[in-house]
Amino acid sequence: MKTTSKSVSVLEGEKTTDDLKLVYVEWEDSCGAQARWQYLSESGSSRVLCRSVGWLVYDGKDCKRIVPHIAYHADDSERSEQGCGDMTIPTSAVLTLKTISL
Repeated sequence: MKTTSKSVSVLEGEKTTDDLKLVYVEWEDSCGAQARWQYLSESGSSRVLCRSVGWLVYDGKDCKRIVPHIAYHADDSERSEQGCGDMTIPTSAVLTLKTISL
């Protein structure tokens, strides 16, 4: 199988998919914003734990950005890759980040 290296625009310049790591992230999200009035005693205080998988396109001290879907036109070698479904997660919310081996 022939693999080609395509460019992906990221915050700190150009990388190729060969440079990107596929990662599994466990992170904590905020919750709330009920659409109705409720008594404060009814308000919950549980944590929301999330799990995400994607290509790590930005790995900064402030945040991590993953993109689960990367595509390009196989018949157009000059076209840059496109990403869909990107998620930016504050680094302070990340509980676990593991590289997935292919």
